[in-house]
Amino acid sequence: CVRRGRRRRGGGGAMKLIKKDLESKDGTGLIRLQADSEEDVWHLYNIIVVGDVVTSTTFRKVDLSSNSGNELAGSTNQQRVRMTLSVKVEAIEYDGEAAEMRLRGRVTTEASDQVRVGSYHTLTIAPNRALTVEKVEPPGWDMFALDVIKKACSDKAKLGVVDLAVMLVEDGYASLHLVGSEGMHMRVSKIETRMPKKYGAAAAGIGKAQSKFFSRCALAIGQNIDFSAIQCLVLAGPGFTKDELLKNLLLEATRAKGSLESGDSKGGGASLLPILENKGKIITAHASSAFGHSLQEVLSSPEISKRIANTRASSQTDAINRFHQMLNNDETRAFYGEVPVEAAAEMGAIQDLLITDTLFRTKKTEQRVKWTKMVEGVERGGGKAHIFSSLHVSGEQLNSMGGIAAILRFPMPELEDLDLGDSDSES
Repeated sequence: CVRRGRRRRGGGGAMKLIKKDLESKDGTGLIRLQADSEEDVWHLYNIIVVGDVVTSTTFRKVDLSSNSGNELAGSTNQQRVRMTLSVKVEAIEYDGEAAEMRLRGRVTTEASDQVRVGSYHTLTIAPNRALTVEKVEPPGWDMFALDVIKKACSDKAKLGVVDLAVMLVEDGYASLHLVGSEGMHMRVSKIETRMPKKYGAAAAGIGKAQSKFFSRCALAIGQNIDFSAIQCLVLAGPGFTKDELLKNLLLEATRAKGSLESGDSKGGGASLLPILENKGKIITAHASSAFGHSLQEVLSSPEISKRIANTRASSQTDAINRFHQMLNNDETRAFYGEVPVEAAAEMGAIQDLLITDTLFRTKKTEQRVKWTKMVEGVERGGGKAHIFSSLHVSGEQLNSMGGIAAILRFPMPELEDLDLGDSDSES
């Protein structure tokens, strides 16, 4: 079956900056924002940490029979009431499938007689919902958080958050993935069709089953891809199924166009027209399978890299590939893990710093400050810092190496003797 997305992905406005009131000395203060897309919620997840005070509209079940302040004190007149609450965050949960973030903590201000200060509440942050984030303790709004907001609110973000679509396909199974400009990737559809055996009496049904499978693939593409926003759609997989799918897509789109021109608007053919109009954006590539782990193979392909050369997803893939090449060719110029990378940073030896956003979501303020200062130091020294999204396949790779790695300007064999067990980072 085809799992439909909640909405058409690809376009979307930039995050809205409504108010900004920061203290220049210690970075504390508040920023009011409105998330307009699923990726905006992911950006907010990266900047909100435990201890922040977040204010947003919410629903809460309260006792309306009395103004005594005793919430749910045995009354039968309990109703869900819309109100605005401020919560000091104690726990953060991100739900990628629902594109929501849940923030649990204690209420800090009295919103009504029915809600006590100090009682627990969970705020749900979703697209098209405004919120105020106040950082009450230094370092407050650090470079990383402000840079995330600057990019999310930029005019460039209004052009769309999805640069690339990849459908991984093999006989009877396909998965559709979208890759955003910030490196985030998301599987938006999975298509499965039981295919008959290629021998015996069942072989007669292969053509019908394959046609049904390709039609479902076309439906998933039509529902989830905005061709005006993406740079290309890649059909990738082993064997020739991807090539047969491309032929089928163009054939079905041509038929749909003919039907619409003849006045037959039934059958939902309009969603296939963008496929025909943007056939120059559709290419095929090899992948070892149709499952998610093969996405990195596609993004590492030189041909695909050329097509997405201006995207951050490509930059991340290129950086992780160069790191592995250096590790193979000269291991004294490529290191991963907190201890050796920190030592290299202190020596001003880092040419490329690779770090995941996971490290910036640490509960320890001193750790977040350390990573921020490291990024700033590398950039001041003429190096380049690549902040990887942990939702991108290359970010997942980097997380498996401790979330941080570096390519050095010159060999430092002495770093090989450092004890990696001394690391005390917490994400």
